[in-house]
Amino acid sequence: MKKRFLLLPLLGLGLFFSLSSYVNGYGSNRTGSHGGAVGCGSCHGSANSSVGISVELDSAGTPVTSYKPGMTYTLKVTGINNTSATNLAGFGGQMSIVAGSGTSSTNAGTLSAYSTGMGPNTGSGSIVYLEHMNRISATTGTGGAGTTYVISATWTAPTAGTGTVKAFGLINAVNCNNNDGSGDYWNSGSASFTELPSNVGVNNVAAATITVYPNPVSNVFTVSGVNGTVNVFDVNGKIISTVSVNNTATIDASAWANGVYFLSISNDGQVISKTIVKQ
Repeated sequence: MKKRFLLLPLLGLGLFFSLSSYVNGYGSNRTGSHGGAVGCGSCHGSANSSVGISVELDSAGTPVTSYKPGMTYTLKVTGINNTSATNLAGFGGQMSIVAGSGTSSTNAGTLSAYSTGMGPNTGSGSIVYLEHMNRISATTGTGGAGTTYVISATWTAPTAGTGTVKAFGLINAVNCNNNDGSGDYWNSGSASFTELPSNVGVNNVAAATITVYPNPVSNVFTVSGVNGTVNVFDVNGKIISTVSVNNTATIDASAWANGVYFLSISNDGQVISKTIVKQ
């Protein structure tokens, strides 16, 4: 009889740990790099666009679309809660970067100096990925609409001749009830970056003169310091606005859904990427 009473609390404890088993990380690469599985669907359902996501490569704080071999950059994955229907105060995430179009099993460069709460792991084909080692608090906000979730790492670009690389990111925003399932929202994204010839200098002067404000935006925002064209993309890669700019232009975002948007700015022969959040 005593054994029966002892088994009940042990069974309950085992059930608790099975329900909250991934608070310390999934244990395998789910970013989608090397053509592998994507996301947290085994416990958290299908990908949910209520969490917008962006994958960005920064050079001295400026988003770039190309890299110079051997230089260091910041690889950043940002999620944002686009719904007020649920409170998502915590999150976990993964990030990886591989050579080629994403199906390669070759790591591209080296990830280091990662966000607090993240750690390195090894997945299929020896792909190194960074993963949360415990549940992380939201980066900004308290879990409601507009709350952001950011993970980042220093990326040292690979040697010359690697060519295009592709970065992958995954954010799983959770309601912190220690119960996997509905009410937790995840989404994934990726971005490719081309290699610059080794004899090309890195020039961030033009990029530094470009300003986008206010950010976040509610109705309209201004792009300044541009002589060219601004294309605005949503999280699905669809162009939702194209604007010609002669130094300064105002862009109307009032009809856009809340979330993260990407600006591809053609400026005096350079292509510069920036991100803006609609709230």
